[in-house]
Amino acid sequence: LQKLYKLSQPSNSKNYIPFDGLTTSGSISRGVTIGNNQNSVLNSELDLQITGKLNDKVSLRASIQDANIPLQESGYSQRLDEFDQVFIELFSNNWNVRAGDIDLQNNNSYFAQFSKRVQGLFVNVNLGEEKKQTNLFAAGALVRGQFNTSQFTAQEGNQGPYKLTGPNGELFVLVVSGSETVYVNGIPLQRGENEDYVIDYNAGEIRFNATYPITSEMRINVEYQFSERRYTRVLAYAGGSFRESNNLKIAAHVYSESDIKNQPLQQNLTAEQVAILEAAGDNTAEMVAPSAVPDTFDTNKILYRQIIVNGVEVFEFSTDPDESLFQVRFTNVGVNQGDYVLNTTNTLQRTFEYVAPVNGVPQGSFAPEVQLFSPTLLQLGVVNGSYTPSEKTSINFEAAGSKNDTNTFSTQDDDDNNGYALHLDVNQHLIKKDSTKLLKAFVNWDYIQEDFVNVEGLYNVEFNRDWNLENSLANANGLLLGTQNYSTIGLDYTDVQNGALTYTFQNLHFDGYY
Repeated sequence: LQKLYKLSQPSNSKNYIPFDGLTTSGSISRGVTIGNNQNSVLNSELDLQITGKLNDKVSLRASIQDANIPLQESGYSQRLDEFDQVFIELFSNNWNVRAGDIDLQNNNSYFAQFSKRVQGLFVNVNLGEEKKQTNLFAAGALVRGQFNTSQFTAQEGNQGPYKLTGPNGELFVLVVSGSETVYVNGIPLQRGENEDYVIDYNAGEIRFNATYPITSEMRINVEYQFSERRYTRVLAYAGGSFRESNNLKIAAHVYSESDIKNQPLQQNLTAEQVAILEAAGDNTAEMVAPSAVPDTFDTNKILYRQIIVNGVEVFEFSTDPDESLFQVRFTNVGVNQGDYVLNTTNTLQRTFEYVAPVNGVPQGSFAPEVQLFSPTLLQLGVVNGSYTPSEKTSINFEAAGSKNDTNTFSTQDDDDNNGYALHLDVNQHLIKKDSTKLLKAFVNWDYIQEDFVNVEGLYNVEFNRDWNLENSLANANGLLLGTQNYSTIGLDYTDVQNGALTYTFQNLHFDGYY
């Protein structure tokens, strides 16, 4: 037939398109503010979300929200979104990596439960099969907030605002949005304009709604995180867990939160001030330094000269350019604790005047000194697990050790830095009939050494009141300041049709108190 046949490959080739299949949404806005008594201002905002698959196994999720005037979300709504949120996350069936704003949480520990809003990197990997599975994770970040509790008694008919105070009695704290939990008489409340309370995060104030009347017999406890930027604070968190079927689970993790002492933010430490911190140990009363700094004359500055009064060198306000002048900061140290008072005769400038002591008792409330803040370190290691030898028996255990150094500049007073704690929980089903009737015996035991420190609160907010203990016996994290031996023994009978009955016997041994 004289036919010619030719074999050839198809000429059309599949071209790879990067980031094909990703879905993006968002907005970019630009605005100009102009007024007759202000300069023109350019406002800029960006809101971008990206979701989709990079390939068959790897997916991408990202969110970028930025504004040139970052403000925290108001506390009027019940659900808050992060402000200025930036993160990108890659994930598959067995691993995920997230960088940017992260919510670190640990709910699988008895002594080391915490919730932190940080900025950094988090990696999580799952290995093994379903019956024998290993989980590994690690995170490193900069800390945004520090945990604190604030307790006060309400005033009759006063709906607020009630001021939150810092750990050292600071009147102005910047609360991390969405980090607070408000308890009234031990019961948690709901945030929202149509709920129980609203909160101003920038001012650190709580106001209760009219639908939740306040009386003088209400005990208010607030757990929250506040922005504290005295030093650059870093956090490292890593660990893993192993599970064999449903009978045995073992986990371990380490937690470290520390200030970088060579990177102070709100104070510039001199060599003399560092020497004061090194000699102070853990005593905050000795962490004070003279505030006088030599300065040149300027009509817009409040300067002082140094004179001798009754053999004592004191500072006096001066406007003489020919004298040796100093710039001095005065700190309110309490009534009859200082030698200076606020001079009210000069209405244009806020100056201080020396007042001589009377019979050795200071007559003022201010002193020419500044309070120094030491860098801190908190490390926590935990090993816990659960074992179920049979359907009727379950055992949970946990051992934890902590290192708490309140002044990393100094090696003094370090003998109380280390502490440890133990926890044991045993449950035994005595009678179990058709899932309708159940009689269970249980034993809980806690041993907390005096110097052990955890990340956040351990017991309920009404624990001290339940045991008739003073609130001053607890530290900022809610742990009692002393060795604790706390046990609970009881029986729990449950009848689906007729209700439940629980009998418990609790014993607390706390440095001689029962």
